[in-house]
Amino acid sequence: DTRLDLWFPDNRRTEECVSAYASLYPLITYYLNRLNDWGLCFRRCKVCGKYFLAKSQRYELCSDKCRKAQALQNKREFDERSRENNYDLLYKNECQNWRNKINRVKNTAGFPADRLEKIQASFSDFKKEALQRKKAVKTGTASPKEFTDWLYQQSNVIVELTEI
Repeated sequence: DTRLDLWFPDNRRTEECVSAYASLYPLITYYLNRLNDWGLCFRRCKVCGKYFLAKSQRYELCSDKCRKAQALQNKREFDERSRENNYDLLYKNECQNWRNKINRVKNTAGFPADRLEKIQASFSDFKKEALQRKKAVKTGTASPKEFTDWLYQQSNVIVELTEI
């Protein structure tokens, strides 16, 4: 009743064939166990709703198309939150200002490499500090005005660092 035949047509075990008789249950059980052995699990895409095989339970998106759609949705949500609080938008703009200035310096011929490293280290410090201050504003331990004032001061820092 529950007979299952397994064979390898190429004798190298790169392909396997399985046949079931009278019931598909042993076949389904066999391949569910094989999927588990291979470290794969069934997941449902949170964007399109399709089922797919994922390498772990952490995967939620089935394809690049769905990843792009999710990224776009995340950006829209961020922009919506930014409209509600001006300091998020100001932070985003200030980060972009730093990136633009760093890219301009990278493309400047003869700009000292050690200064570029110092600027990039300063940008990393700026982002860490900004995220801590932004978190303080969200928790209510700091005011949005304090954060925006600090951001305006940081705009001067990058200008001073990139002057030739």
